[in-house]
Amino acid sequence: MIRKNHKPAFCDENPIDCHFDVKSFPAGTTVHSDDTNIIYLIFCMKGHARITSTFFHDEILCAGEVMFVPRGSEYSGMALSDVTLLVHKYNNTICRAENRILSYLYSHKNIDPKIYCCKLTTPNSMQVLMSTVTTYITDGTHDADLWKLKHKELIWVFTRYYEAEELRMFFHPITGEQIPFRSLVLTHYRKANNTEELAELCGYGVHTFRRLFKKEFDVPVYQWLIKKRAENIQYRLLQQFVPLTDIIDEFNFSSPQHFNSFCKQYLGDTPGNLRKSKQ
Repeated sequence: MIRKNHKPAFCDENPIDCHFDVKSFPAGTTVHSDDTNIIYLIFCMKGHARITSTFFHDEILCAGEVMFVPRGSEYSGMALSDVTLLVHKYNNTICRAENRILSYLYSHKNIDPKIYCCKLTTPNSMQVLMSTVTTYITDGTHDADLWKLKHKELIWVFTRYYEAEELRMFFHPITGEQIPFRSLVLTHYRKANNTEELAELCGYGVHTFRRLFKKEFDVPVYQWLIKKRAENIQYRLLQQFVPLTDIIDEFNFSSPQHFNSFCKQYLGDTPGNLRKSKQ
């Protein structure tokens, strides 16, 4: 149903790394993406799949639905039937806040979503748009300029066919971003073991970085880094095929005992028990 009370808002950004791709997987196929510096919109054209990320776990994406995977979030999935996905990826890390994706949402700051909703049912207009994009891919007639136009059209459809509260819940992880500081942090935090390293990676002195970080995230840097580290470790533990020794190396733990202590303190149990509980 068209929301007549909405004022249409076009996306004025010039997205980089903007691309559409059709992916088909037979039932039982598992996939994994660790490109955390990109934003994904995943449209299910046929079938259904189970998808997990650092923001949500075991969500079922069915035909006629779209899922949002924000920057900073790895994701993995399993095809529960023969599935066809249209994946739209883009990046807007250099755009000013008032000109970036879904600038429409910034006029609805008074809406405070209670939960983050990672998927929406697509209206017919969006399904037609995705079918058109699929045709361009099949015919091989697409180019970078066309994808930028389709990106803007897609954002326009979002703002016309959903209530503002639905959009705030769906795009909640990015509507609070301030450019460029938050994007710098989200881009570099995985490579930092402490506040000093993250400040250096983001190009700030430690004292200035701490002040800006507290103002932006409302928590001290160290507490935030620990929380994000725990979230990412929990996500890795869900991937049964990843050996615990690889996780220890990936997150720079000095020993298995150090890893166990961290998991018990911040995730509530040992790595082995956490993994068994998710089987």
